[in-house]
Amino acid sequence: MRPKLPFSAPSRPSLHPLALVLLFTIFLLAVHNHRLWQEIGQVWIGRSLHDLLFLGSLGLFFLVLLSLPLQLVAFPRLLKPVLAGLVLIAAGISYFMDGYGVLVEKTMIVNIVETDMREAGDLLSWPLAWHMLLTGVLPAALILSVRLTRQGWKREALLRAGALAGSLAAVGLIAIFFFQDYASLVRNNRQIRHMINPVTALYSATAYALGTDRHAPAGPPAPIARLVSLGDGWQAPDRKPLLFVFVLGETARAANFSLNGYARMTNPELANLPVVSFTEVASCSTSTAESVPCIFSPLGRPDYSPARAKASENLLDLVQKAGLDVVWLENNSGCKGVCARVPTETLAIRQEADNAYCDAEGCMDMLLVERLRGIAASLERDTVVVLHQMGSHGPAYFRRYTEAFRRFTPTCDTSQFQDCETKAITNSYDNSILYTDHVLAEAIRVLNNVSDRIDTALLYVSDHGESLGEGGTFLHGLPYAIAPEVQKHVPMIWWNSGGFQQRTRLAQGCLAASRDRPLSHDTIFHTVLGLLDIETDAYKRPLDALAECRLPDTFIAQQAGIAPQAGTPR
Repeated sequence: MRPKLPFSAPSRPSLHPLALVLLFTIFLLAVHNHRLWQEIGQVWIGRSLHDLLFLGSLGLFFLVLLSLPLQLVAFPRLLKPVLAGLVLIAAGISYFMDGYGVLVEKTMIVNIVETDMREAGDLLSWPLAWHMLLTGVLPAALILSVRLTRQGWKREALLRAGALAGSLAAVGLIAIFFFQDYASLVRNNRQIRHMINPVTALYSATAYALGTDRHAPAGPPAPIARLVSLGDGWQAPDRKPLLFVFVLGETARAANFSLNGYARMTNPELANLPVVSFTEVASCSTSTAESVPCIFSPLGRPDYSPARAKASENLLDLVQKAGLDVVWLENNSGCKGVCARVPTETLAIRQEADNAYCDAEGCMDMLLVERLRGIAASLERDTVVVLHQMGSHGPAYFRRYTEAFRRFTPTCDTSQFQDCETKAITNSYDNSILYTDHVLAEAIRVLNNVSDRIDTALLYVSDHGESLGEGGTFLHGLPYAIAPEVQKHVPMIWWNSGGFQQRTRLAQGCLAASRDRPLSHDTIFHTVLGLLDIETDAYKRPLDALAECRLPDTFIAQQAGIAPQAGTPR
């Protein structure tokens, strides 16, 4: 006989599945949707009786929105695992929404899927672990411990039908009394529909997993041009080889470049070099995963899709077809498919040999310049080199520069922005821009030092910008339609040697006069083709940002007193 214990074990709580759904939904709205309520409070400032009733109806509406799908799975063996999983997902999302102001929708889902462990590691922290434990793991454990009760089938049917009818009736009443208010809120504040946690993330993840937009068909990429050849200017037998460097920046916003008018001197070295900084350049996207393929694609932002980009050739394919060598040097999280058919070096794997620039966290961008120096020293053929920077990738801005460039203080030396003042975050970010300035200036010096035997040029453009706390938002990746300008306004810088200027007939005065023209990533594809004098039917002169600054041969001949030859290339 089992001995009688002096105390009785606590009984497990018991609830009807629909009651658990209701409590779970209230918990989600109260704990994991702080950003949603904060945004609504900021955009709906009226406090009349009608306004207060409308705001109260929002709570009821979101309660119905979240609970209706869960009512369909409110069965004992299915409900608890579903709710436990959802609360863990919601906990992770709310941490980043509340702490960084990001929205976990389609663009962010792509970023999450395509990130690497080095980038993901910057986001892992003890505050995240505690948040997950307190608002995710413990509630999930409580959900799993609940004993679900059930009624007879007739009573059960009545309960579920009543819950469904009540939910639909609530929505109907809300529509009758507040339809215009809801229409106004949604029409004027599109960001709100991206803030419902975890609805938006689950919808976007499902669309990403099932959608065809990201899948390219099997087989070789589709050609984007029928004809590809080099212009007449490349036919001179005594011409020097060419080295064209395309620096693909990361997370640099134009607003923080002193070359563009920023009050802080973040570009001291470039300011002393003959560069042209284009001040009004718009990115194709607010994320690396979309901007990088878009930059090298002829599609342009209006027609861009991941599937079309992956299924087609890109700028580097045309450059190779024209007969130039191409090398992609990688110090970021990958080329997003752009370099799939060109020689590629991932410099992070060179840590042992280049430990002056590398540690366990990765490599500094100066390693790209050192590799470029080696290429330039032995160059004999026309070559395009792409340097893909780590740049100012956040939130670990403090890891993107060396101690010598820690000039703006105090800095935020953690990835947890909650532990830093906004000024310190901006200081760290500006130091990373200062380091990028040094990297670009040193790359230009490398090119200038070999310009006696090589025609050299450098084009720098960032993939997207960054938010630094404006409106409570940090990092990047917001939907393009609602993203702030700082996430879309990017720097673009040009430098060329005298030999390259003569070769391409570039008028430097024209370049300087054009620096404030509205441009975008859509112009990069055609501008590079024009600069390299690649003749192809894929080229569109109106999208060539520098076309008007390349003087015709007739003008050059007149200046030299030489009769022009028949046929004038671009």
